[in-house]
Amino acid sequence: MNDFFKINLEQKNQVLAELKKICSLNNYQEQSLSKYVEAILQENQNFNFIGKSTISDIWQRHILDSAQLFSLIENKNQIFADFGSGCGLPGLVLSILGVKEMHLIEKSFRKAEFLKKYRCFSQEKVLVHQSFLENITVNNFDVIVSRAFAPLPKLLSYVAKFLNPNGYCLFLKGKNLLNEISLAQQQFIFDYKLSPSITSPESKIIKINNIIAK
Repeated sequence: MNDFFKINLEQKNQVLAELKKICSLNNYQEQSLSKYVEAILQENQNFNFIGKSTISDIWQRHILDSAQLFSLIENKNQIFADFGSGCGLPGLVLSILGVKEMHLIEKSFRKAEFLKKYRCFSQEKVLVHQSFLENITVNNFDVIVSRAFAPLPKLLSYVAKFLNPNGYCLFLKGKNLLNEISLAQQQFIFDYKLSPSITSPESKIIKINNIIAK
């Protein structure tokens, strides 16, 4: 195998062990995640789906980082959406792990085509929307997830249109989160809870609900 595709097997096994603490990972899901990683690496040669500096760390940096949201999901049978899904991080990963209905929303044609091609790795319902968020007509999501898509004030301006009244959001955020929360509170009233990221000491997961525009 080309050195470009050599992934640290020890790291992969460590991540799979972590995933088994998060969910009841079966052999099919393990194989699907492995095929998904291979697909990202293959396509990444032509399209910048993930940063080249993170390729050797893909299992920890991208797969586990996305999958950790699963432990905060209250009901996997609800309707989920991933805003700015990119190549499916975190939405397709969560679908592979067992989320029953996932809408992957991505404006890029190339990335949306990737999602359409490889959504078959999930046994659950996956719908791909190649569109700007402003043009999406589906507006009844129970849970909205996102990773590295937009600052929190912008995210909440989108969420207000699409989230069910009793729904909630799970966003993976970096070291500027507290500042983003402060800015978002100038425009919205909302409840939130922070959880530590298991992949980075500088990152947090923020769960948000009861969002009201000021």
